[in-house]
Amino acid sequence: MSHIVSTIKDKFEAEGLINKFFEIKPYHFPHVGNLLSLDGENCILLEFAKPYEEFPEIYKSPVYRLLTIFSLHQERHFSYELQHAIERLQYKENIDRIVLWSTLKLDEETLQSLKKISVDIIQVGIPSESEVLKTKSINYFIPIKEEDLIYSLKVNLVAERLIKRLRKMFHLVLSEISAPIYNKHYGRAKIATREFMNFEEDRLLKLVKKLKSEDRTKIAVDVGCGTGRHSFTLARHFEDIYGYDFSPNMIREANVIKKEKDIKNIFFSVSDFEYEKLTDENQLYGQCDLIVASFGMGSFVEDTASMLRRFNEWLRPGGYIFVSFYNANSITLNVTPSWRDSSLVAQIDKDNNSLEVNLTPKTRFNIFCKLFDEGVEGEINKIFNIDAIITFPMIMALLPNSLLEDEFAYNSFVFADRTLAENKDGKNGYYAIVIAHKTHREATGYANVEQLLTVQEAEYSFIDHEPVLSMEDVKKTIGYFPNCMIKTLIFNNKKTGEFIVLLLHSEKRVDKAKVAAMLGVSAYQLKFATEKEVLQLGFPVGGIAPFGFESEVPLLKFVDRAIVDQDCEWLYTGTGDNRKTLKIKPSDFFALIADYQQIEF
Repeated sequence: MSHIVSTIKDKFEAEGLINKFFEIKPYHFPHVGNLLSLDGENCILLEFAKPYEEFPEIYKSPVYRLLTIFSLHQERHFSYELQHAIERLQYKENIDRIVLWSTLKLDEETLQSLKKISVDIIQVGIPSESEVLKTKSINYFIPIKEEDLIYSLKVNLVAERLIKRLRKMFHLVLSEISAPIYNKHYGRAKIATREFMNFEEDRLLKLVKKLKSEDRTKIAVDVGCGTGRHSFTLARHFEDIYGYDFSPNMIREANVIKKEKDIKNIFFSVSDFEYEKLTDENQLYGQCDLIVASFGMGSFVEDTASMLRRFNEWLRPGGYIFVSFYNANSITLNVTPSWRDSSLVAQIDKDNNSLEVNLTPKTRFNIFCKLFDEGVEGEINKIFNIDAIITFPMIMALLPNSLLEDEFAYNSFVFADRTLAENKDGKNGYYAIVIAHKTHREATGYANVEQLLTVQEAEYSFIDHEPVLSMEDVKKTIGYFPNCMIKTLIFNNKKTGEFIVLLLHSEKRVDKAKVAAMLGVSAYQLKFATEKEVLQLGFPVGGIAPFGFESEVPLLKFVDRAIVDQDCEWLYTGTGDNRKTLKIKPSDFFALIADYQQIEF
């Protein structure tokens, strides 16, 4: 543990974060009833500057104190006594927020109980030796003296993963600090940032107008809503708005404004979209007309694919997403101005996947940032139909803020950038806004599955659970039944357009080259079916069934003979609904897949 702590500090130093964005303070906290004992080997205390000098009437202290504790990484049961000890530590030491490293998956009740006392969990496991050996790169490798290379690699890998999560915590700290001044100050002084906020609002209203013309104004969701800037705009057009943000201070400010405006149809909640289930998320499935993730929110989520799949789950057929990112093709990453007077609040650090945010000249943050590029566009295109990708601003992003303070220059460059944004070939603006819609086609596979089961008079039941995206999710949700859980894989032959359906035990890994050889085609011709293609067949991601397909396209169907030979009392497989798993007698299952060709796989 002490090696991990020291390596994190060394990596902070190597990246140039210390003193520029925060200070590391020496820390010691004596024993509290054998529950907590902290020192420099098992915790790190970071101090972030608040804009205390600029806004003394708002901030009561000049620093925000974030304490990361590593010594509780194997704690599973946070007793009342331990939580009380942590709470006492916060109060006594003026700690604003505590982060606990855990190698274990804690239950939801414990997580929520800790959140109530401003304690967040970062779950990062210890990698196995084989996982370490597969690691392709490590940023700022720090060798551990008198230890072998494998050990050093393992420590560095854990430290790197923790730093990535801590960068996201730094974003939370930024949000907590900036919340009281966000509406009046953030982005107002920096003109290019302000103009993007105005431009983004205009584009959103244009989309809302389209949705109103299609009578799609029931539910809108604002993910990363901050103080509710877009939520309040949407409230004039939609029946209900659900706004989520991971910062309690941001939501507190949003609720103050909501009360002042006497708005009844917005519901704000504190939720960390990326790492936890949203409040009442079940009620959103298939009910939403619009999902907004604005002001670069798309870049703050590491797992883009999971984010998009959740959005897809929430939307009604034909519903829209409006997501903005920081742009990997921004002209600012190829042309470096000589002046320091930037017109942008945040500067992209492409090499470190981060963003340098200047709340004020003396209050700066370094947070995680995943840029919009062809890979992200591809992830979106797998699930949604992209209507527009708009980048903005390009010229103003390069100009000094002082130049844009001149009214004539300001008006000229705003006009120029808005004109460039309308050019479909213009991809070099600082931000990228993606507008896309879910296909209008309903997933009908579940109804087909039900009908086939009824006709077969099968002995079966449906197991209800939270939505899943993979077989691993299913195992975590309903339990693991060795060699009796069947996954359905779908490939597309790019040359012929045919779909290939393959049934395997959940434990087996697919070998695409083997599938290609079996079909007598090149492995290059085969690709996994995209979410849109799977939907064509009647199923959502995570809910693919082995029968009940809807398709005018020919299907080639194969089942691994090992499934037929396996002796199971029940088989478990998909239903066409990713919130249900089918539990069925093997004899009925095999009758329903009688048209499958048996193969050795």
